[in-house]
Amino acid sequence: MNINEIADRISSNFDRKKMIDFLFSLIEVETVNPPGDEYLLHDLMMKCMKDLGAEVEIVSKDEKRPNYIGRIGNGYPSVAIISHIDVVPPGEGWTQHPFQPYEKDGKVYGRGAIDNKGPLAASWAGIKALIKSGLEFKGTIYFCAVSDEEMGSHYGVEYIVEKGFKPDYAIVPDSGSIDKAIIGEKGAAWFELKSYGKQSHGSTPSLGINAIVKLSKLISDFETFDFNLKYDPRFTPPTINVGMISGGNAPNIVASRCKATLDVRYPVGLTEDMILKRISDQIDVLKKEDKDVSIKLGEVTTRHLPHIVESSSKLIDAFKNVAEEISMPINFETSAGITVAKILNLNGVPAIAHSPDSDQTWHMSDEYVRIKNLEKCAILWASVIYELVK
Repeated sequence: MNINEIADRISSNFDRKKMIDFLFSLIEVETVNPPGDEYLLHDLMMKCMKDLGAEVEIVSKDEKRPNYIGRIGNGYPSVAIISHIDVVPPGEGWTQHPFQPYEKDGKVYGRGAIDNKGPLAASWAGIKALIKSGLEFKGTIYFCAVSDEEMGSHYGVEYIVEKGFKPDYAIVPDSGSIDKAIIGEKGAAWFELKSYGKQSHGSTPSLGINAIVKLSKLISDFETFDFNLKYDPRFTPPTINVGMISGGNAPNIVASRCKATLDVRYPVGLTEDMILKRISDQIDVLKKEDKDVSIKLGEVTTRHLPHIVESSSKLIDAFKNVAEEISMPINFETSAGITVAKILNLNGVPAIAHSPDSDQTWHMSDEYVRIKNLEKCAILWASVIYELVK
């Protein structure tokens, strides 16, 4: 049976209405993180797992932050599709209540519609259609709903991996877009720059050394800063974001201290040490130009290593082949964002991120997802999973 026939079998057993009903039920439960309270979805998650005939394992670091792992089958290889059930706070500017979902013009509106409850409902409906189709497979399918993605996954994927959950492949329906799958993510390093000066009266700035001014000489060029380092060409260049800055004590005092917090995103081929050395070298250049510059690098407070799924992976092959055969063109790219796919990849599980998104409404007011995109992705993901486990 070829890929088109497989996708057709899955599509003919796909229940659009049940997917939408499930999505509505998910959105109605307020799992805002923090605090998360994903346990509020327990009854709904157990019901949807039962509908799949899945054997359920609940892995929890905190009883209010459960992770649901539904297993279908027992063989090799194993493929997981992993969505998160926490959402960001709704914020302001909503046309209607963020947790009272509604359908309009082919879209479902509500907090979590695209990030990430819509993809969860779609992956569930796709797997359900695969099972209903009667297509036999030898491997294992894991349908997973996890906690705490929006605040770092310490109670979520990070924890279940720590406890031994390591499928052979994974799909993370939480990045990219309808026509773009993410096969690699940049690394990230957060650290401080600390600038030191000499305090004096604000009316006589020449008698002091302004730490804010000295630091500004360094960070003013960061938007176009050239690291001048070689890296994997599948990535865009490294970037620096000056996310926070503070300094001084009062307007009428020359600032003797200033600090800025940086978020540097860097590609495969570079290391954290290379990034820090390059910035340190730039500080040395500035010191030669201005003897009053005293800037030091602080410790890295947050770090994520870069990763990429190699092109020889069976996961990429399956994704490419299915997408081409069902006329759903997808580019395979890298990203500067960070998803749970990184946690999986860095722990030896090849994971691709893909999303039904086409309008980038995640974290916005009036967040929505297009129903037709959910259906397309459900059939794509289920077909990819089948190709790997058949």
